[in-house]
Amino acid sequence: MSNKENDIKKYSFIDSFTEWSMKWVPDSMVFVLALTVIVYLLALGITDRGPLELIDDYAQGFWVLLTFAMQLSLLMITGFIVVESEFVKGHLIKLIDIPKTVTATLIIYCLIVAIFSWLHWGMGYMLAMLLGREIAIRKKGIGLDYALLAAAGYCTFLVGANGPAQSAPLIAATPGNFLEQTIGHLVPLTSTALSPFLLTLVVTQLIALIIFFLVIHPKKEKAVEIDEETWKALSQPISNVESADEVKSLRPAERWERSRIFPTLIAIAILVWVGKTLWVSGFGKVDINFLNYLFFALALLLQKTPLNFMSAVKKGVGTTYGVMIQFPLYAGIFGIISFSGLSHSITEAFLYISTPETYSWIVMVYTVIMDFFIPSGGSKFAVEAPFIIPAGQQLGVPVEHVINAYSTGSQMANFIQPFWALAFLATFKLKFQKILPYTFIAFLLVFSIATAAFLIQPY
Repeated sequence: MSNKENDIKKYSFIDSFTEWSMKWVPDSMVFVLALTVIVYLLALGITDRGPLELIDDYAQGFWVLLTFAMQLSLLMITGFIVVESEFVKGHLIKLIDIPKTVTATLIIYCLIVAIFSWLHWGMGYMLAMLLGREIAIRKKGIGLDYALLAAAGYCTFLVGANGPAQSAPLIAATPGNFLEQTIGHLVPLTSTALSPFLLTLVVTQLIALIIFFLVIHPKKEKAVEIDEETWKALSQPISNVESADEVKSLRPAERWERSRIFPTLIAIAILVWVGKTLWVSGFGKVDINFLNYLFFALALLLQKTPLNFMSAVKKGVGTTYGVMIQFPLYAGIFGIISFSGLSHSITEAFLYISTPETYSWIVMVYTVIMDFFIPSGGSKFAVEAPFIIPAGQQLGVPVEHVINAYSTGSQMANFIQPFWALAFLATFKLKFQKILPYTFIAFLLVFSIATAAFLIQPY
């Protein structure tokens, strides 16, 4: 078969998959509503909870993600404001202008996203969104497929995020955690996120993903770049520049709106706290609240005035609507699964079919399935760890290997689950259906690699 025939076959497959996805895969709102009904019926059939009791469980869980929803919304908005500043945007543009080809652009983008995601998922998530958006704007005309670019950033973020900032390994390494008495000791990060096994797995998956996206990227004439309407919407500058005459005629209140005094003072105070915290406690204290505090200060400092700051907020707040509305629905699903005992029933079913040689892999598969319904690793680990950790110990599987399997599975579910893609795709102004053909194949790829890893080294 000629190269031309191979290209036609490859693009026809992706086009057909995209067409199928747009036709049959519903909007993420429909997706979460359907998941709610499915989980409710499963709990009704498997557990001893009655119909009204399950509604109570749903109500009990409905609000548990409110804090996280606000945290993620702030991370998105403050990150957006920082990148919209003249200083940061200028340096991003210089970085983006270094690669001249589609191949070089994708490689640099994926590597930067993966590295920052590994250091901290919050930084990687924000960078994947905002750097990807600027690449789409700046590289329009070179034949860079827009949906593939978004999918590449999203997938490399997910693989890279299997690092030291993951909830499960962090919890197990923290003195006084809820597992310490069960396990009998702490599990250091050097045995989990920083172990040679997991580092090798993450690097292998990352290399495979980059190769996949380079191979699957269409030729220039077939690539669907960012459309003109989206390009104009994303590239529209925030401008509050006023002439000298306009400034002279301002009222005192309007002058304060354009003053740098208060934003600068507050930003400096926050940055002093950030520096002190890092000096005293190191990077072990870096969490989503720390990042939000840091980026809030940077946003105030870089936008300079309250007027500029709020103009950027108004432009960026539209990216958060999916998080605000859909997170409570996912929290309700969490409530049904956790409080009804459905989680325990599913865990017992997987344990029944496990052996020492397959347990780690089964934990990974189980986590993929559970994360499909409850895509929030930290709170879910608190529910599941009391079951999966002791069971692994009974089978002779080291705790650290169970945690590695768990953290690997919790990332992979998000390839085909729109929860984490909501905010991400809002930045690109894309629907999940547009990237699903790429993320689904990427899921099969990284799942196959992880399967081989955990079956070859089961403990």
